[in-house]
Amino acid sequence: MKRASIVVAVTCLITIAVGSATAVPRGSRQARSVAVRVTAGIHRSIDGLRRPSIAPHRVASAIDCTTTATPGAANTQLDCDTQLPNNEPHIAVDPTDPLHMVASSNDYDSCCDEFYTTFDGGQMWTTGNMSVLNKKRTGSDPVTAFDPKHGTVIHTSLNYGFLKDGEATKGDVVASISTDGGLHWKTPVVVYQGHGADDAPTQVFNDKDWVASDTNPSSPYYGRVYVTWSRFLSHHGHYDESPIWLSYSDDGGYTWSAAQEISGSAPFCTFQTAGPKGECDEDQASSPVVAPDGTVYVAFINGQNSSAWETGKEQEDSYLVVRSTDGGVTWSPPVDAADMEDGRHDLPTNADGSQTITGYQLRLWSVGNLAVAPNGTLWLSFADNRAGVHDSPNPVSDMNVYLVSSNDGGATWSSPLGVDTGPSDQWFPSVAVNPVTGQVGVLYDDRDRSNPDLYDASLTVETAGGPVKTTVSSAPSDPTNSLFFQAHVPGCAHCAWMHGDYITLAYGSDGAANMTWTDMSVVTDTFGGQTLPHPRNLQFVFFARI
Repeated sequence: MKRASIVVAVTCLITIAVGSATAVPRGSRQARSVAVRVTAGIHRSIDGLRRPSIAPHRVASAIDCTTTATPGAANTQLDCDTQLPNNEPHIAVDPTDPLHMVASSNDYDSCCDEFYTTFDGGQMWTTGNMSVLNKKRTGSDPVTAFDPKHGTVIHTSLNYGFLKDGEATKGDVVASISTDGGLHWKTPVVVYQGHGADDAPTQVFNDKDWVASDTNPSSPYYGRVYVTWSRFLSHHGHYDESPIWLSYSDDGGYTWSAAQEISGSAPFCTFQTAGPKGECDEDQASSPVVAPDGTVYVAFINGQNSSAWETGKEQEDSYLVVRSTDGGVTWSPPVDAADMEDGRHDLPTNADGSQTITGYQLRLWSVGNLAVAPNGTLWLSFADNRAGVHDSPNPVSDMNVYLVSSNDGGATWSSPLGVDTGPSDQWFPSVAVNPVTGQVGVLYDDRDRSNPDLYDASLTVETAGGPVKTTVSSAPSDPTNSLFFQAHVPGCAHCAWMHGDYITLAYGSDGAANMTWTDMSVVTDTFGGQTLPHPRNLQFVFFARI
């Protein structure tokens, strides 16, 4: 999703007032039935420095610094450039070498996504800025995949710009290619082009890209890399649709197929903002995976199944799944895998108008991801507020993480299994399957039960003896005492309203769990060479491997 920009203004004041500007969600589009988080042109001021909302530093990628893990430490802070935020981390593991990994994040210190590359299992990381299309573009929604057939690493993201009034424009899906394992990245190629600004007569803005690679040499489509995204169509700033689109590459990411819509139609997609009845085209948050036999599955949220809404309620989402058995050329109709309690009356809202959880201001949503086991079983994660007070004008959150599974190629799905249903909130689940043990792991943000101001990153593994939970983060995060993205609301003035939209778990071929999350445990009493009136928490990407 379009990331918020941080504008830092120079003044002669000693004090540093963070987040004093009012959020202006220009370019924000809230589809009536899909929990879409797309916010552009939101400026926050910090006295003492200045960062332009689009920082035209580089086009080519550039290495910033290196990070070395502290011996014996359970976590590693991957960011080593400045104090400005990083969030929304993704991590991918080389299928031919479990010690080789590439992570990425939204980087508020530069124009670009941040990349982090290790060849030794996370002992040392090389960190830098990703390439962008041109000096007037910024990057967002970074994800990465390895293509062992062609010897490339493929980083996909959004590249877009801003007009002077803050409107977002030209939201393209792009791919940057590395041929040295993720240390240097070529100038991006355009996978699919957007056009128009937020208030234009017609705008196509692409959002929430994701990538998956067919890494099985026995697959008929070995080496094919698939990218999916939400294609937002609007007219004069009014939302029409956001179907899921797909393109694929057979040459390591250098060229891409003609893009096509894949979210399809179904009788249960009854609600329509615009367009014919039955089109499942109000979607977001696609998650593609490739099964060992080459079958491609894509899960995404959709808000058009009105039969799943409570009487008089709207905007509750369902997770739909489509599949292709011919390498992404043709696609099945969508299947409803799970209905969620995440509608407009199911969760509190924050100062930005987005859903949050009680006592916080963090923007969050129900989205998880799709994973496939070596035996072809599909696992889908999500989080919602079915355990809390929902369908109420004053909802109270008890957001929990759930799994559903399918053993028949996505035709039917199990009832939701609670991963962590303790008396607190959990969100941003990322599910993956250990290729050595076959066990299913879920990484998620986990609110502290003894001090609800804090949250941890936790991993729960489903074993034959029951779920085993591990607190992954060494120190808890405090989003109520943030230096950045301050909400400035009564009772939560220094609460952050932003910490990205996802975190990631990825298993390597050695069975190790590799995890990245947005961490807010680091506290500083200085910023920009000045002393803060009160110590505040920063926002960085952390890594753990167990």
